[in-house]
Amino acid sequence: MNVLALYPAAAPNKAWIHEHITAMLGRVAGAVPDLLVTERDLTGLAPHGAAGDLSDELVQELVAADLVVIGAPIGHHPVPPALVQWYRRANGSKSNGAPIYAMGLNPELQAWFSHVIRADRTFRYTAQGPSGLLSGKKAIVLAARTGSWHNEAMTDHQVHCIETQLRFMGIDEIATTAADRHANPVRSPRRWQARPAQKLAA
Repeated sequence: MNVLALYPAAAPNKAWIHEHITAMLGRVAGAVPDLLVTERDLTGLAPHGAAGDLSDELVQELVAADLVVIGAPIGHHPVPPALVQWYRRANGSKSNGAPIYAMGLNPELQAWFSHVIRADRTFRYTAQGPSGLLSGKKAIVLAARTGSWHNEAMTDHQVHCIETQLRFMGIDEIATTAADRHANPVRSPRRWQARPAQKLAA
């Protein structure tokens, strides 16, 4: 079984997010033999179209995976300096805030989505609208609540945004679990939120 683990950028006082991801992978390894884990550090990842574009490599990692484990910090996310410079060059803007299309997500996680949501690679346009090409894969979203900005509504909103983008690519079996520094997500009950896969137009 191939697993793709996405590690978000984390300050030293929030390194527990990575510990939770590692614990989750350990639980999966205990239940699944022959586990092959690909770890992707999202630190400093700029959106699709920036210099040193990694889109093909990131898409290949996702396509090869049977399970995607996503570390998703939930809260208010100022744009890192490297992304601010990219936004300025791309848009000719002097704004330092997160752009509206980031939907409040961690900017580097949203940058990853901008790389992997690719026509004819992870989804296809059909007469009935877009259809995902990655059906049969599963995802675990670890919603790591950080800082004083997170709340129930923000957690629901940002998890919904992540799930929407996964489903757009055809990943319909998604387990979500929320945790903070003092919680152990491995012990939390999870439910697979499955949706029947759409059939591609002939």
